[in-house]
Amino acid sequence: MIKEILRWHGLLSAWPLQLLYFKRKTYYEDPAVQNRILRGGALIISNHYHVFDFAVTCFLFPFRKLYVVLKSDIYSNKFLAWGMSIFGGIRSDRDKMGMKFIEDSVRLLRRGRLVQIFPEAYITPDGTLREFKTGYLLIAQRADAPIIPVITDGNYGLFRRTHLLIGKPIRLSDLCRDADPTKEQIEEMNRIVWEKVRDLKLLLDARIAADRKETKK
Repeated sequence: MIKEILRWHGLLSAWPLQLLYFKRKTYYEDPAVQNRILRGGALIISNHYHVFDFAVTCFLFPFRKLYVVLKSDIYSNKFLAWGMSIFGGIRSDRDKMGMKFIEDSVRLLRRGRLVQIFPEAYITPDGTLREFKTGYLLIAQRADAPIIPVITDGNYGLFRRTHLLIGKPIRLSDLCRDADPTKEQIEEMNRIVWEKVRDLKLLLDARIAADRKETKK
């Protein structure tokens, strides 16, 4: 209860600043299918420009607590570790904790929560979309949760505008009906999802370019 109060205090305190720093504009692949209203458990996957990616997604869905899978490096700083314990950090440490982050994420999704993960596992400031690790597929499959792509252009900063695009839900059951997919099937699903995210990133770029062209008229 105390942590939830602190989380809301943090969100409300940062609200004016995020309006200046993100100045967000949100697009949708198909608003009739998926918009900013997310009901029940869902796994959000995103490209990874910056440490602010999680923050901008938090403000995108301000009325839902968003949990996020983080690399263990964050937890070497006690202050950051304490902060993320308030804001929903899920520690990913393959060396010491195995795949515990998968179990933690599945448990939250089954309880109807939102979880965000960055399948690239690394920040890519130049916008290049790296290959995806497959942990997110195991999480979504075991929790039977939809995957919601949320793509950003990473344009954060004062007097800048951050652009986001929310994609339509991806159901792994539509890609593979086997309850226990083989390594080859997992790799194929990963390829399909990666290509979907790549196409959404291109769509976001096209929407931004169209807006800028319209503004110049």
